[in-house]
Amino acid sequence: MRKGPALLTLAVVIALLALSQHARQQAAELPDLRGKTLRTAQLAAWEAGFRQLAAEDALGRHRVPVLGGNWTVCSQQPPPGRHSLTTPVTVRVVKTGEACPSPVRDR
Repeated sequence: MRKGPALLTLAVVIALLALSQHARQQAAELPDLRGKTLRTAQLAAWEAGFRQLAAEDALGRHRVPVLGGNWTVCSQQPPPGRHSLTTPVTVRVVKTGEACPSPVRDR
């Protein structure tokens, strides 16, 4: 058995694992997205380096927020602050002009 190809394969695997670990450890500041239009919020999160973005209807009506300028962000998960760039960001939105639901309080 030749050691050259095996060593090369091992080196590639180690390099890929190191790059993967490095990507997970990278972090950035997620801005406060509340009160922004969905389009503006998505752009702000994207510019901060977050790539896993999702939007949900905050009123539970199962509407799909398609046109980002017609929706307003009520809440976000995770909250503003420093997070890994691989963290998924979810915003809960209402149609522009609708009131955001009251936050659920612990009892």
